[in-house]
Amino acid sequence: QDSSSKDAAIDKPKVVIIGAGPAGLFCALMLARSGKVTPIVLERGQPVETRGKDIGALVRRKIINSESNFAFGEGGAGTWSDGKLTTRIGRNSENVRLVLETFVKYGAPEKILVDGAPHLGTDN
Repeated sequence: QDSSSKDAAIDKPKVVIIGAGPAGLFCALMLARSGKVTPIVLERGQPVETRGKDIGALVRRKIINSESNFAFGEGGAGTWSDGKLTTRIGRNSENVRLVLETFVKYGAPEKILVDGAPHLGTDN
C-alpha cells in the first residue's frame, strides 16, 4: 500500500466483527467493498491450517484444544462439515447468487452456480 491509502484507512471508522465464520467473513467483505469503514475481524480460534491439526488431535488422540476445534476457528463451524451449501431462501435470490459468485471469484468451482445441491470442500 502507498502512504495515501494507508492514511485513508486510518481516517475511516473501524467496525469490529466477532467471528471468522461465513457471516463474519461476508460482513467484513461487504464492509471493505463499501470503502466507508475499515473492518476488523476478531476470531477466538486458530487459522484453518492450525485448526486442522487441532481437530486431527481431537479425532485421533482425543486431545481437545478448547480454543481451536470444530466450533472455534477460521471458517466457523461449517469448515469441517460435509460441504453442502444449503439455503432455504431461494437459490436464485440476489443474495444467494452474490454469495455463490463470491465463492467462485475466490476459487470455488463454477459448477456451484448451476448445481442443484452444490458442495464445497468435499468430493461427495
